[in-house]
Amino acid sequence: MQNNTFSRLSLRQNLIVLEEVSSTNDYLKELLSNIKPLPEATAIMAKHQTRGRGQRGSTWITQAGANLTVSFNLYPNNLAIPKLFNLNMLVCLGIRHWLASMNLSASVKWPNDIYIGDKKIGGVLIENQLSGEIIRSSIIGIGLNINQLDFPTELRHKTTSIRCETQQAHTYAIEDCSIELIKCIGELISGYDLAETSTILADYNALLFRKDVPSRFMLADQEVVGTIQGIDTTGRLRVAINGQEQVFDLKEISFII
Repeated sequence: MQNNTFSRLSLRQNLIVLEEVSSTNDYLKELLSNIKPLPEATAIMAKHQTRGRGQRGSTWITQAGANLTVSFNLYPNNLAIPKLFNLNMLVCLGIRHWLASMNLSASVKWPNDIYIGDKKIGGVLIENQLSGEIIRSSIIGIGLNINQLDFPTELRHKTTSIRCETQQAHTYAIEDCSIELIKCIGELISGYDLAETSTILADYNALLFRKDVPSRFMLADQEVVGTIQGIDTTGRLRVAINGQEQVFDLKEISFII
């Protein structure tokens, strides 16, 4: 990837803004299958997304017109399947870096949720197209709460937005936010070697939500208290439970927040 791919001018030219779509990831996936070649960093932004998806098959619910729902494509350079999680870590770090430009200190809740304090502000869903053992292209889907001030009662204690956190009276321009966010992510990714896990992992672990803090988890059908030690090189969560470190894949453990 070249930095000029992520210039503000290029991104604005490659940004497609839709009033409503079921899923920006699905829309971009269809474009990728029908248009060749599709320029890198082509982005689909929806003012209203009706069937946005998150991890574990969950639904990303967002207030129409208030928040950011965007997907863009990348062509990782010979990134092998065992290194998949490196891209996920860098996208999360890129979002965190962009939020820092607004004086917001964010953490990353494994594997790909973005938090301000104990409240979720956004999340990432990456879908990859493979060619043998190599990732041919990736679709980066991002949901980020920008201007929403009111949330459903059951979410108020654990959800926030940029406006809630900055306490700005004015609304943020969603299209500009989309362009600046993708630019920030692209430039950050360009500064790393995607195949070099150790450096990426160290930076990701340093910003990990509730690292070294005793927390409650669901493990199978049992509630346990454990302390996150970090992430291993394959993206699994390392948790100390009863003084013994255990390693978990995505569907094997979940936070109780």
